[in-house]
This record gives sequence, C-alpha cells and structure tokens, in this order.
Amino acid sequence: MKRQLFILLALLPLLLTAQVGDLPRSTPATEGISTQAVINMMDSLMALPECDIHHVMVVRHGKVVAELHPAPFRATDSHTLYSASKTFVSLAVGCAIDDNLLRLDDRVMTFFPDKRTNRVSDNMAAMTVRDLLMMASGVKPDWTMRNNSLDWVKDWLAKPVDNAPGSLFQYDSMCTFMLSAILQRVTGQTMLEYLQKKLFEPMHITIADWESSPDGINTGGWGLRVQAETMAKLGLLLLNKGRWEGQQLINADYVEAACSRLIDGGAKETTPPTDGNQGYGYQVWQSKWPGSYRADGAMGQYTVVVPQEDLVVVILGMKLYGHEELACIWNQLMPGLKAEPIKPEKKLQTKLDKLCARAILQLPKGKKKSAHAGPILKIGSNRHGFLYLSIPGNELVRIDNVSGKKDMFDLGYGEWRYTPMNGYPVYSINAINMMRDLKDDFVAAAAYAWTSSSTLEVRIHYVNWISGTTLVFDFDKHELTMRDTYPNSKPETVHFVVAR
Repeated sequence: MKRQLFILLALLPLLLTAQVGDLPRSTPATEGISTQAVINMMDSLMALPECDIHHVMVVRHGKVVAELHPAPFRATDSHTLYSASKTFVSLAVGCAIDDNLLRLDDRVMTFFPDKRTNRVSDNMAAMTVRDLLMMASGVKPDWTMRNNSLDWVKDWLAKPVDNAPGSLFQYDSMCTFMLSAILQRVTGQTMLEYLQKKLFEPMHITIADWESSPDGINTGGWGLRVQAETMAKLGLLLLNKGRWEGQQLINADYVEAACSRLIDGGAKETTPPTDGNQGYGYQVWQSKWPGSYRADGAMGQYTVVVPQEDLVVVILGMKLYGHEELACIWNQLMPGLKAEPIKPEKKLQTKLDKLCARAILQLPKGKKKSAHAGPILKIGSNRHGFLYLSIPGNELVRIDNVSGKKDMFDLGYGEWRYTPMNGYPVYSINAINMMRDLKDDFVAAAAYAWTSSSTLEVRIHYVNWISGTTLVFDFDKHELTMRDTYPNSKPETVHFVVAR
C-alpha cells in the first residue's frame, strides 16, 4: 500500500498534465518481464556512444512497466518524430478509406487536376495511393526539392516517373507528403485536424502539432511533434489492429496489411538479418524479431511492436545509427520476457526506480567560476544567432535567425535550467517555411561549467524538440566553437570580444 501511495504521489504532477499518465502502470515482474532485463536495456541505451536518450517507455499487456526520461527531458515534453510521423499518415489514410473518401487503387493524378503542368506520362497516370504508401511511386527521390519549391505538389507531380509504380521501393518523404495533400483534398482538413477527430480525441491525445508546407499542407513524412506516451498509444493501437478501448477506430484488415511486409524495403537480405532489410508495409517498417514491426524516424525515433509478446517499446533520442538502439531491445530486454508473471523483485524494482528517477544527460564538468568571469562578451556573427554572453548573470542572448525573436537562456551550474523560447531551436531540415504551424512554445534547458581556467563550456538542449548545441569559449584565443548535437554536424568557430 505504501509503495502504491508513493507511486501515486510521484506521478501526481504528471497526471495533472494532459495525456501523460493515461496508460495504466505496472511493474516488469507483474507483467512477466525480468526487472534485471529492463535495467540492462536502460543501462545499455544510456551507455551508447554519441547518443542522447530522451525518452524510453516499455509497455506490456497494455501497461507501462518502465519509463525513462533523462533530465533535462521530461515525460511532459513533446518530441519531434522525423519519419516516425509517416505511420500516423498511414493510419489517417486507413480512416479515410473507412469513410469512403479514398481507395488504395485511386490514381494520384485524379486528385490534382489543377496541378498538371505538362503531359502526364503513363507511369504518372498509373500511380496509386497504394504505391505512395509503399514508397514505390516510381519517382526518384529528391531531398532538396522542399528547400527550393513553394508548391511541393505541383513540382513533385512534374517530375519524371522513371520506374513503373509499385515495382521498386525508393524511400521518399515526399511520397508521404503527397498522401497528406491527398487527404487534405478529400477531407477539407489538414492531416492533423483529421487525425484529431478520428484518432486523437478517442485516444485522448491532446498535445500534437505538425509542420506544414509553404501552402499549408502538413508535411506528412516528417514534422509531427507529440509526447512519448502518445507513441506508446500508437504502438498499442497497431498491436490491437486499430482497436482502442473497445472501439474499432480503423479497419483491422487495413492495419494488419500496413504492418506486414508488402515490399522489400530496398535493402538486400543478409545473414544474420538486420532491422533494415526486413521489408516495408504502409509507412511501417518490419523488424528482425519474428513478427515485429516499427514506426521509424531519423536520429533514432522508434516505436517497436512485438505482437507475439504483447509488447511495445518506445525510444526517442538523438543517435545517427539508431539500429544500435534496437539492438538493446533484442539483446537485453527480449531474453527477459516470460509467459507468466514473475514473483516480486523488490530490490531490483527499487534499483530500476532509482535509475529512472535519477537519469540525467551529461552536464558540463568543471568549476563554477574563473578569473575570466565577469565581463559581457559580444559574439561574432554566426549561423545560430548567438549575440552576447553575460557571465556574471549566467545568461546567453540569441536573436533567432528564422523568427527574428530574442531569446535569453538561463544557464545552470550542476543543473539544467529551463527557459521558454521566443525563437526556434536548431533543425537539420532546411525546407522553405520550416517549422510553419508549430506552436512557439519551445523550451531550452542549459548548463555551464569552466572546464579549465580559460575555457567555458555551455550545453543547451531543446527539450520539447530533439536537438541541442554545445558552445566552448576559449579565452586564450578569444574564440567560440559551436557544435550541434545532430550527428555529423560541422562545428562553427567565431571570435568574441569583451563588450564591457
């Protein structure tokens, strides 16, 4: 009883926040998972090199048995999904089919008679909704088009269709964008508005926003931002073939097909198999564990479903080669699954509780003060828009390059300090009007330390986004080096001077 009261009190602040804490909670042992296996997976994830883990949730038999939100990230923070957004688009298409607004064999060009700019080729005329869902449009992917075009539908439809639609898997986020555009045509609503009515309201998903194209179409293939628990709900909806709390929200046959291998996925099969070559359904990847599948986004955004084990695992973070995260599930968690409940593991449960409660991303290490502390620094022109650092006040000023708004970051020492932002966080996508229709409610968490008598390090995480930036001030060289947390990002070095 005391333990239940403790858990309730600990969760009370989260329960007061919309949709966090919606799913029932349990313990690994109660739901037939070795607590040590969960600990092993969490430890392995946190130890991955060049990786920041932001959120982890393990759900078995419909109950959350463990969750990890390393500081400064919090359960209440939303997170951008990159291509994991695509799975929501697939489900929206399934709903539209149920509503008699779409068919899988509908021809893409029939939705856009006003966007034709030249003679329609036979291949373009043959392309169907099904082909878009399977990433088999026949159009060669062009990842720069969105950076230069103001009318993505028109310019994409003008591209040559070199391969017969349905014959060749070519992963292309613009295929998913076109599905979003089609759905907006047939419903008169954006993808997000339609999903809110069909899925989000009955599933109590209240926190969601989605980027839009220059002409107001949700980007579809990327740009959805939701909480980790929403991704757990997505996994459960897929696991239960579109059924939620006794209500069939999407046709079960469609969901089953979406989560099946319908096309090869563009990668050669290997021995042993990898998660990248198991095939693709309707905007859903197959995984190497028998019968498993996943929503999958760049930098390691995963919702993994293992139907045979009644299991959903959500991992959101920042990792270039995210399949290393999946390996932690297969190698650490799966061996600990049992068919029946395990006797209570009180000591291990206490260890797991402490691990999850105390998890924190690495803070800058060093001293609180230095002989160089005191002045206000003026920072040279840079792509991030940082302007001043006030060392006595532990504040960093930035003028956002996208919005032109001013941000003043509060820096903590030995702790993360949170600052609501006026501008926008760092982003790896450069589409025209990027971040359009996202709410201006970004939050930065920042900390500092003097790593030597002449070197100051500042770390920033944009906690309801994905990215971050590390800044290193070298007072001997009067140089500031900035590196984003995006893998393979190139550092930028500029000079600074003492303003006063």
